[in-house]
Amino acid sequence: MKRGVVQRILGTVVLFSAASMSQELSPTVASNVRRTEVQLIAFGDVNLGRTLGRMLLRGDTLHPFRKLADTIASYDVVFANLESPLSDQRGETENPRSNYIFTGPPSGAWSLRKGGVTVVATANNHALDYGAGAHRETLVNLDAAGVLHAGSGRTARETYEPARFSVNGITIALFACSALMNIRPSRWDTLVASCDTARLFPRIRAWRDSADFLILSYHGGDEYTDRPTAGTIAFTRAAARTGVDLVLGHHPHVPHGIAREGDAIIAHSLGNCVFEQPSQFWTRHGLALAVRLVKDAMGRHLEVMRCLPVRCGYQPEILPPGADARRVLERVRHLSTGAAEEWFSWRSQ
Repeated sequence: MKRGVVQRILGTVVLFSAASMSQELSPTVASNVRRTEVQLIAFGDVNLGRTLGRMLLRGDTLHPFRKLADTIASYDVVFANLESPLSDQRGETENPRSNYIFTGPPSGAWSLRKGGVTVVATANNHALDYGAGAHRETLVNLDAAGVLHAGSGRTARETYEPARFSVNGITIALFACSALMNIRPSRWDTLVASCDTARLFPRIRAWRDSADFLILSYHGGDEYTDRPTAGTIAFTRAAARTGVDLVLGHHPHVPHGIAREGDAIIAHSLGNCVFEQPSQFWTRHGLALAVRLVKDAMGRHLEVMRCLPVRCGYQPEILPPGADARRVLERVRHLSTGAAEEWFSWRSQ
């Protein structure tokens, strides 16, 4: 069972960060501040459409996360990038004229919930594949299943707000944005958060003193590359300087490296997770990032526990020790800057 209980925070709740508290407390009082922590694991792209969507329609909603269940149960918060709408298209889970346009069924929301996923990003290039109506239905389905979401909304204001929740006394605000959109109706960026710094960064700054940790899911860059684009690097660094503690990157469909920017951690691409792309080794192998969010007498700080190699597909799993696991971890280590060696040491679950 997960140690923390996630609760959505309704409205704006103003909290003092542990860092500001420690500045005001005397050394004696500060030394008595109880350490609290949240263990979070972040996965890459989750596509519940296409073939997997048809499997869900047949009733096996637990299928996608069955082999990840033991790992997921060890964490307080489980994040994934939801790379498909979840809408009722009368049995259709991909466009008959293009398999680049797809949707999962409404039951996909319950698949996420039963699989242990806490919060998803809905800002990505497939968010409007089946139009604004399916987009709104996706949010309704996630809400009904109790899965938190960020990166899209019913109104422009809602779209740029974070998912806000508290676990073990630690408040987290998770934002999401996309630099890309396949289907681009008029004013699409009022429904799905774009990487518009003029709109997004003021909301991040507004939450900096109201949440203990800020997380940003970023969807952008080029597919199937070894390294992030210059634009991705510039944007994620700017986000870190704006106050984001952890950036989780998506869209390349292959794992990239991890970088430090001050005290922030940037995972440029986690690659795939629940996503079937069998053509390349690196689209079949992704990354899960396990981090610890801590508040104690020293303030608040983020610790990377480890990187976990993932075998991707309709039913992904954490790779056991062996050549493939070593190959994934070595790639990410080689592409990382400012990372600690222990992040890439495989340990049993």
